Amino acid sequence: MPYIVDERPAAPAEAGPGGQRRWRYWIILSALALGAVASVGTLAAAVGGFGRTAAPPATHPANVAGGGTGVVSVTPSTGRIRRGPSLPEVNGIADGMGSLWLTGGDAGHDHVLYAISPTTSRVEARFYLPSRLVINPNDIAVGDGSAWVAAGADVYRIEPQKARSGAAVARAFASLPQGGLIGDVAVDAGGLWATDTTNGRVYRFAVSTGRLDAVIPVGITAGAMAVGAGGVWVANSDAHTVSRINAADNRVDSVVTIPGVPSHIAASASGLWVTDGTGSVVTVPAGEPHRLVRVQVGGQLTGVAATGETVWVADTAHGTLYRIDARRHMIVGMVPVGARPYAVAVDRQTVWVALLGRPMMMRAPAAASQSSSTAGLLGWLERLCGVK
Repeated sequence: MPYIVDERPAAPAEAGPGGQRRWRYWIILSALALGAVASVGTLAAAVGGFGRTAAPPATHPANVAGGGTGVVSVTPSTGRIRRGPSLPEVNGIADGMGSLWLTGGDAGHDHVLYAISPTTSRVEARFYLPSRLVINPNDIAVGDGSAWVAAGADVYRIEPQKARSGAAVARAFASLPQGGLIGDVAVDAGGLWATDTTNGRVYRFAVSTGRLDAVIPVGITAGAMAVGAGGVWVANSDAHTVSRINAADNRVDSVVTIPGVPSHIAASASGLWVTDGTGSVVTVPAGEPHRLVRVQVGGQLTGVAATGETVWVADTAHGTLYRIDARRHMIVGMVPVGARPYAVAVDRQTVWVALLGRPMMMRAPAAASQSSSTAGLLGWLERLCGVK
């Protein structure tokens, strides 16, 4: 769910008035609309498409317990699905440093970072972050020997070799200006990048010190982000665009207009890949900055990950993970993975998929309080609208 995090006082900087209020209203309205669409979509027939050759699927979808919320892995060469740990809630996912990293929550904490073994699929460590009512659409990145977790306007750094499992992480590594809200975080060589959804800016911090190195305006909003294919890519949902920042001079050097609303993006040597709420995956092939190709999939596409010549995309409405050939721009496989797949991470051997499970309002105990049910419903709707 969108976890509740502690907003610490930030360093002085400019912030546009009214942005936070506009963003929160947009979240609520979009969530209600998309939640209704998703409910209808789950009653529809199997997802349509063209030119697809099904990958060898498992006999049954992975059976993550506890309402279907947790993580599963898919082996690309065989299509085998392996059950991972069941968790009360899940949000972001990232792979690196010999572990799978997942953000979520439990009964006592709204924001927990889990380190999961990729070989045993067991939780090896937990780290607890501060909590308050602030939404972070994408909140986890791995790079430069650390896991980076967004919490409201703050980014926290967890160094596995120095951290102790079960430790509470209290000190923010870097912060946005007062009123800012992090939409996504990413790491490249020497730089920690954070988008500010309320002010349409990208902040670059030094990964060694947390020093603010650059502030780059990209438009009205700044949400999902990806590093690769020649730069740092940032989605502007209000303008239906994705901007590329040149990391050498911290400037936007190109802007791509997307047919729908860009919500999740990935970048690799094959190019830029975007899910935009239209049932398609939009790509800008590498070396062809003015060419836009749409791969029609259908359903409610959310998380996307790319590696080499392969792209993986989750269909939240139909519980399916699709495999796209990046050279031919077509679907070449599909695997049923479980209830409402959302975030996707990938390495050369494994695809990891975070499952939201059945909506919380459907699995809440009858005796649950009205406030608990309301919080669960809002969490579900927020994630469906692409802001988690």
